[in-house]
Amino acid sequence: MTPFFSFIVPTHLRGHLLRRSLGSIRAQTFSDFEIIVVADALDADTALVAAELLRPQDTFVKRAGTPGPAQSRNEGMRHARGEWVLFLDDDDSLMPEHLAVLAQHIQQDGGKHKVYFSDLQVVYENRSETGIERLRADAVSLKDRPVESLFVKNFIPNNVLAFRRDVLEGCEVDWHLASQEDWDFLLAVCTKALPSYYPGGGAVVHKDVNPGTRRGTQTTSNDLTVVLDFLHVYRRWPAPSESLREQRQALIKGVGLELPTSWF
Repeated sequence: MTPFFSFIVPTHLRGHLLRRSLGSIRAQTFSDFEIIVVADALDADTALVAAELLRPQDTFVKRAGTPGPAQSRNEGMRHARGEWVLFLDDDDSLMPEHLAVLAQHIQQDGGKHKVYFSDLQVVYENRSETGIERLRADAVSLKDRPVESLFVKNFIPNNVLAFRRDVLEGCEVDWHLASQEDWDFLLAVCTKALPSYYPGGGAVVHKDVNPGTRRGTQTTSNDLTVVLDFLHVYRRWPAPSESLREQRQALIKGVGLELPTSWF
């Protein structure tokens, strides 16, 4: 039987965080889903968590190749059977009502849209050898953000989105990018269908306050590398309007590069 939702969870040697992530999926009040965990490396903790929290209808994949979430997400998409696909990093989580609210909105919407996003909560925490200390939580509303501005800069975290599976056909996460690969993937989808906002989502993004512990805060993902990846994404996905081209130009000018609007 085809599940309503497929969760794709990439993981890399973080069993204690994976336990929280999978636990938040298993705690959902809406139960018609499958989980696909894709590990780019395997240790005893990861294997134990998968054995304890994955059910017979779920999938565990130990893949080979370059480490990183991009190829793991691609592998997960190849296994997904659900009508809708969601991504959840191994250090993020969901509130228990997240799927129920999303499913109700999809059903009420009557198939009008193929991609959805909602608000989120950002939890700042201190991850140390002795455990995880929760520091504070901030509610982040995305309701009033113009969706077209995604062509200038990403504002929707990966685990806030839900994709109808057919809209993902032909789309892959570019593992060559040092940063912005989630945004690049989302723009590939946006050329087919723009995301639609719905209220009441329960996605939680967890951020470690210790530097260099989450991808995107590493040196390789900062400064010049980020600028070059922005330019790469801009060239791959041209802005659909003159106004958006001007906004791209202004953003790049802010980091010291003068380029004509025609470049964007």
